[in-house]
Amino acid sequence: MTNRSQILTLLLAIATGCGSTSAPLDVDAGADSDASTVVTDTDASIDESVPDAGRIDAGTPPPVPDPGVFDCSAAPPITAGPPMEGAERAWTWVGFEEAVCMNGSSTGIGINLNPSSDRLLILLEGGGACFNWISCAGVANSDGYGESKFDRDASGVLGNGVFDREDDANPYADWNFVYVPYCTGDVHGGQNPEGEGDRMHVGYRNFSHFLSRIVPTFPEVEEVVLAGRSAGGLGTLVNYPQTADAFGCTPVHALNDAGGILPDEYMRPCLQQLVRGNWGLDAAVPAGCDACTNSEGGGLVNILPYMASHYPDRRFAFLSAMEDGTMRSFYGFGYSDGCDFPASMPGSEYTAGLEAARDLMSGYDNFRSFYVPGEQHTFTYQSLSRTSSEGTELGSWLGAMLDDDDDDEWRDLGP
Repeated sequence: MTNRSQILTLLLAIATGCGSTSAPLDVDAGADSDASTVVTDTDASIDESVPDAGRIDAGTPPPVPDPGVFDCSAAPPITAGPPMEGAERAWTWVGFEEAVCMNGSSTGIGINLNPSSDRLLILLEGGGACFNWISCAGVANSDGYGESKFDRDASGVLGNGVFDREDDANPYADWNFVYVPYCTGDVHGGQNPEGEGDRMHVGYRNFSHFLSRIVPTFPEVEEVVLAGRSAGGLGTLVNYPQTADAFGCTPVHALNDAGGILPDEYMRPCLQQLVRGNWGLDAAVPAGCDACTNSEGGGLVNILPYMASHYPDRRFAFLSAMEDGTMRSFYGFGYSDGCDFPASMPGSEYTAGLEAARDLMSGYDNFRSFYVPGEQHTFTYQSLSRTSSEGTELGSWLGAMLDDDDDDEWRDLGP
C-alpha cells in the first residue's frame, strides 16, 4: 500500500513536472541543459511492471469516417469585439472580465504586436491537469492568473524560444504574438462552470471570448499558428476547430509541443471518461468526429485523423520526447486500479503509444511528428536550434512546416 511519503513524492513530481502555483511556467525539463543530449530513464525507483486492469487491446483501429472538407467561406461563428491595442514589439496585458480561472477570478491574455508582420502566433500555456484531489494539488495557477503574474512572466520566459525576436533559429521571430495563460486546469478545453470542488473548468469558453477580440485585432493576417505547450499542446487539439472557424479562409496551422494524445491502449478509457466528465470536455469535441467517443468512453486519439481529413490544406506538427516523464505522470493515473491515483507508466509504454499515434497518422501528408529520445518535456521555451532530430534542428523543421515547397525537410523525424 502506498504510504504518506510516497503520496507526497508523487504530488511533488506532478507539481514540478506540470506546473505549480508559485512558478507555473518554469516547467521545461531540459531548459537549462544541452537539449541535444536528452535525459534518459535512469530512475531506478520506477516500477516497470504494468497493471493490466485498465488495458485495452485496441488491435487495428477502425477507419475514421470522412468528415468532409472544411468550408472556410462560412461566416465565422463569433461575435467580434473591439480590436486590442498594445505596445509595438513589447508585451501588453489585456484583461477579460468574462474569462475566469478555476477559482472564479477574471483573467486575460498577453499581446505583443509587430505592425509590419502579417503573421500571428497564438500560444496556449501548460501547467498540469486538474481532475481529482491529487492532480489538482499540483496544477498551475489554482489561485488565478492576472496582470501581476503576467508582468513577471513577460519579463522572463516570454522572451524565450518561440517568443525570442533575436534568435535567427526562430521562424516566428518577427510575427505578432498572443499569449494565453493557463488557470483553468482543463487543458483549455473545459465547459463546466460547476466542476468538482467548486472549480470552474471553462478553458474552452474562455478561448472563445479571446478569439472574439483576437480576430478583429489582426484583420489582415495571412497565416496563423495555434501553438501550445504540454496541457496547452492538448489544448491546440481541442481549440483548433473553433480557431479555424474564427479565421475562416486564413490558414491556421497547429503546433503541439509535448501534449501527447495516445490510442486507448495507453491513454486508458477510464482516464478519458474522468476528464470528459469533470471538464465537460465532450462539448468541445467536434460534432462530426463520431469516432472520438466509443462505447468504452475512449477514442479521443481520433481527433488527429479527423482534423487532418477535415482541414487537408492546414498543417499539424507534434513534438515529443519518446519517454516524456511529465506526460507519463498524467497518463499513469489510467494505470492505477481505480484510475484515480498516480501509477507508473513505463517509458516503453509511452514510446509504444507515440509510435502507434504516428502509425495512425501515416496516411496524412499534413501531419508530421518530431521525436527525440529521452524524458524531456516541452521544447518551445528554449532556442529552437538546441534540439535536433536526425540532424535537423527544430527551428528549421518548424520553418519547413510553413513552406509548401519544403516537404522533404518537413517530414516525420526521430525514433
